Amino acid sequence: MVQSDDKEIKIEEEPSVPPEILEAASSGKLVLFIGAGVSRIIGCPSWEELALKQLQDLRKKKLINYHEYSNLKSLDVRKLLSICRSIYKKNNIEPSSMKSLLKGNEKLIKKFTINEDLYDFNVIYITTNYDNYLDLVTQRPIRKDEVEINSKDESQIHIGEEKTKGKIIYQNKDMLISNLINGNIIHFHGSINDEKNIVMTIVDYMKHYKHGLKPAVFLQEVFEKYIVLFVGYGLEEYEIIEFLISKSSTEKGEIRHFMLYPMFGENNNLLKFYQEYYGDLGIQLIPYSIDKNGYEQLSIVINKWAKQIGPISQPQGFLEEIRLIDEVI
Repeated sequence: MVQSDDKEIKIEEEPSVPPEILEAASSGKLVLFIGAGVSRIIGCPSWEELALKQLQDLRKKKLINYHEYSNLKSLDVRKLLSICRSIYKKNNIEPSSMKSLLKGNEKLIKKFTINEDLYDFNVIYITTNYDNYLDLVTQRPIRKDEVEINSKDESQIHIGEEKTKGKIIYQNKDMLISNLINGNIIHFHGSINDEKNIVMTIVDYMKHYKHGLKPAVFLQEVFEKYIVLFVGYGLEEYEIIEFLISKSSTEKGEIRHFMLYPMFGENNNLLKFYQEYYGDLGIQLIPYSIDKNGYEQLSIVINKWAKQIGPISQPQGFLEEIRLIDEVI
């Protein structure tokens, strides 16, 4: 649905879950697309901070001088990351591990349960983040009130024991439609578990999204057959969203996907412009006010939504199975 241009939009702290998202969750067709904003809440660096960390490291290692450093730091984040990687490679020097660069803050990790709440949505997860903080949630002990939705063999379920509830996928060969299963976490740009194959530079992106290859085919299926909810995407990642959407064949202006969007309450007029822009990409913005709690408000919204979406989420085919059972009875 598209908001009317004449209607003033109230930006609430805790927006309601759109009925399209609830319906998609109940039919196993909801995909959460998770961006860096989620990881930033627990202290991981932004894309800009990550790029500057690598640039500062190059300066410290005397691979660039101060004049070069001053000019490079003003570049677009993607360009800067690409140049930094190129300099490391040219000098045969391994950059610092992404695991150390993307480490979160222990106090914030304990304070905010956003990853736990996201996993409580009990849906399909795709993330452009490299870190493994969402992955770690899959190792929680299974409670008595939790259902192992991905296991076909109930004998494999052991209440109270630690068991991975979904697959962690980060290699191109595993970008398969068959892996679009509730509980699975798909790292679309790679993971710290396989740093050499992380998609980071502009050349990496061009290769990764090449038409006809598994990632592109996989992504097209997602945007055409599923409802996507973007969570934690900000200014630094808008180009990624445009790139992702451009690979689907969704008709221009057809609203099929959603994005939780942080806004100040007084920015109603600005929001209308953003809605029109993203509407052309097939995305409806769901604004939430950050006046009171800043960007941490996303954690509050996710906690509320998890309580509504998690209990009704079902794997694909579940409703059809119920219908067939009812017909037999």
